[in-house]
Amino acid sequence: MLVSGEELRQRRSDLGISQARLSELSGVDQHKISAYELGKLSLDSVSLGQVSEIVLNSSDYQQSISRKKRYRSHSYKANRRDAARAARVQPTAGNLDYRMELGQLLKKVSGNLSAVSLFSGIGGLSLGFEAAGYKMAGFCELSDELAEIYTANFPGTERLGSDVSRLDPDKLRSFCERMGPIDVIVGGPPCQGFSLSGKRSIEDPRNYLFQEYMKIVDIVRPRVVVVENVRLLTSMKSKDGGFVRDHIISDLESHGYRAKLFEIDAADYGVPQNRQRVFFIGVRRDQFAEPSFPEKDHSNSADLFDVPRRYRMFADACSDLAYLESGDVSNDPMHVAVQHPDHVVEWLWDVPEGSSAHENEDPALRPPSGYNTTYKRQIWLEPAATVQTTFGMISGCRNVHPIATRSLTVREAARIQTFPDDFVLRGSLGTIRTGIGNAVPPLLAKKIALHLRSSLFDFVKIPSLKVEL
Repeated sequence: MLVSGEELRQRRSDLGISQARLSELSGVDQHKISAYELGKLSLDSVSLGQVSEIVLNSSDYQQSISRKKRYRSHSYKANRRDAARAARVQPTAGNLDYRMELGQLLKKVSGNLSAVSLFSGIGGLSLGFEAAGYKMAGFCELSDELAEIYTANFPGTERLGSDVSRLDPDKLRSFCERMGPIDVIVGGPPCQGFSLSGKRSIEDPRNYLFQEYMKIVDIVRPRVVVVENVRLLTSMKSKDGGFVRDHIISDLESHGYRAKLFEIDAADYGVPQNRQRVFFIGVRRDQFAEPSFPEKDHSNSADLFDVPRRYRMFADACSDLAYLESGDVSNDPMHVAVQHPDHVVEWLWDVPEGSSAHENEDPALRPPSGYNTTYKRQIWLEPAATVQTTFGMISGCRNVHPIATRSLTVREAARIQTFPDDFVLRGSLGTIRTGIGNAVPPLLAKKIALHLRSSLFDFVKIPSLKVEL
């Protein structure tokens, strides 16, 4: 994966790819690519992965890179409708059950456990942990806009600061004295924040985020540390040729924690989305447990007793929502369709579920650039593709609605990410999309939190037992 904007600019220049073409191929906004190259913006881990995929594997996309762009004027006059398609959108048998489960996430559960969230975003991890009976005592988030959404949903949680590298150790100790022992620290630095990987600019402050994370762990001394990141992290190499994942585990252990890595897919835990992630779980050495992760409770198939339950589908999350085509609105301000140019709707109108406009038999109906994961429909009766921060861009990676010819709405993305409809979303659409796309699904977070509670925190300690450190 790329480690700096400087490297991206150099590699892009060497390959002869313009920022505009890289944006089209990767699905990442051009202004974000430009700001990243200038060192003015940090790309989220998903966007960085998409850009890295193109420039580091350019031979796979040479045809798209070298293809000349066909100019198309943008008109927005057409408003295509198909009654048969609209009729397909009926609530599935699992839709009500799913929405009821999401509603349970908003119910505060009393308990004597506490947690602190770092790199909080809008609070996906926090919502899940609160629903499992943990009090969110403090949080840290760099973006004021994302922090505003967090505070609206967790008004009793103290903001410890914005930049984790600038948290005052004395103030953090004072916070711990006021709040009492903190049971868990949760969060995940951006993947470029793990400073052990590849060549990098020593001036990039993100290089040291994991070290800053561990400094906070040393002060707070929680009983458990939960670190989340993209699955791509498992293949990252360190300067000495080893894997970054091994260094992270070693680092946690050197700070007094038993640590283990878990590679998971959120679909296995009732999230209607294939979202592959890694979790590092560290348990303080004076505790009566080893690091562990909850058992999967959903599967692609079920036995006679329906254990585990079948995967949840895109339709289970969204089939009760109003059917919208390009440019349509609904009574829900978060369920509004982006209006797409007529020629883009034309490219995609007859594309079947699971396919891309790049696969159209008629060359005139193929987009001039990109690859077969762009301009691609999702599948109604399967788990959704990974929700990314670019889900509103129809040209992005698997962002086309399974039935309607448009990109996903904010409400659909939030549902797929397991955010209840009453979760407060405010600010610009860009901020909201970033917060949703980068979040840990709250339903997954709740199951992790419940597992920690049952396997560790509810464990009855016997005074006569001794734990070897």
